[in-house]
Amino acid sequence: MSETHADTPGELFARTLRGAWNTLLTVYYANSLSWRTLKSGALFFFGFFVWAGSNVLGSYFTETWLLRYTAAYGFVLVVYGPFHHLVVIPVYQRLRRQGTHLTLGGHLHLPNLSLGLFLALVVVLGTYPVGPMTIDFQSTLEDGGVDVAPGLTCVKGTAPNGTTTVHCHLTESEGVDRVVVASGDRTLVVDREPPYEFTIREDELQEVTGTKRFRVDLLAEDGSLVRRYTRSLTMIEEG
Repeated sequence: MSETHADTPGELFARTLRGAWNTLLTVYYANSLSWRTLKSGALFFFGFFVWAGSNVLGSYFTETWLLRYTAAYGFVLVVYGPFHHLVVIPVYQRLRRQGTHLTLGGHLHLPNLSLGLFLALVVVLGTYPVGPMTIDFQSTLEDGGVDVAPGLTCVKGTAPNGTTTVHCHLTESEGVDRVVVASGDRTLVVDREPPYEFTIREDELQEVTGTKRFRVDLLAEDGSLVRRYTRSLTMIEEG
């Protein structure tokens, strides 16, 4: 009589892991148009929510450097995810059927090279964020998304010595007793006289999640907060 071999827990775990990996590869390399579209759409929306969520959290947890990299990951994934599954994978499979392999050193295949480029872009953009990657969600949330008085208008300019400056003014001053401008933990301007306009220099601004920002608090006579604006230098247009 033959004896039935019972799998040990380690063997059972290894077989389950191999099965899950093979299933993942099947989904990853599935090349029908419907699958490519589904995967591309899922990665696009996942990247968008990671990017937006990182910017929202970064507006409040300004010292959390890790959020720069999650924002970069989502920002790059919005473009890279669809490109990888709509272009890279189909091209790789077509080359394989033709007996052609694009490799680096005989080991790294085209999809791996593409993933390597993706990770490199995430690291570079996380370390050196660009303007379009950072969205000022905090101002949107604080403003309630509605343009009501008092409003803040800012434009960038250049001083005679070549320094970039930002000039701001309120469109309405009713109910405002003073304006306090700060960047990071530094107070830059306290304006107690209407029409409440001020100019600050770029070199006065501190970096928050890789972007130079400042906030403008509009205070009432009793010291209560009427409104708060947060502005990033990259989002202000030239005057």
